[in-house]
Amino acid sequence: MDRNKVRNVILIGGTGSGKTTVGPKLSSLLGFGYVDLDELIENRAGKSIADVFAKDGEDAFRDLEKATIEDLLNMRNHVISVGGGAIESEFNWSCFEKLGCIVWLQSPALEVVRRLSMKPDELSKRPLLAGAIDIEDREEREKFLQEKIQNLMDKRSAFYHKADIALTCSYTTPEGCAQLIRTKLLSFLENQE
Repeated sequence: MDRNKVRNVILIGGTGSGKTTVGPKLSSLLGFGYVDLDELIENRAGKSIADVFAKDGEDAFRDLEKATIEDLLNMRNHVISVGGGAIESEFNWSCFEKLGCIVWLQSPALEVVRRLSMKPDELSKRPLLAGAIDIEDREEREKFLQEKIQNLMDKRSAFYHKADIALTCSYTTPEGCAQLIRTKLLSFLENQE
């Protein structure tokens, strides 16, 4: 892939859609660097995102998120995974458009619930879903998660649909998903010429 034709690749999608798993695979495949926006925010804050939410509130987190995204505007040749809620800000979205090609990893809510149910420690990293931790009954917890995740997906749907590329790779390996994104990127770039 010609590194001069695509500035960066921005991976968006709901929580648990695979951005942080697929991102490093894609960056390796493209010969790009990799950035996880949530990690940058945690480094900037000096604490976890869950702690920022708990101690400072969601507004403080969104301010940190916005400042961190703005700092990325001169970046080139990177795959950037962004948190699920980052796309809800018009400012952030305009930054993503300037940064490069936006790729939406679609995942059905049921698949995300399945993934998170297999790794309960992941819930503590997701403040908007952390309420599920206290639900002991598995069926009730999964029902809570499915409703919460579906509501978030519906709320963000208009932004997701503005992505340059949309694909579902929930039922393939991270490597397979990265290959599929690369193929779609090549097609996208050809159509831009």
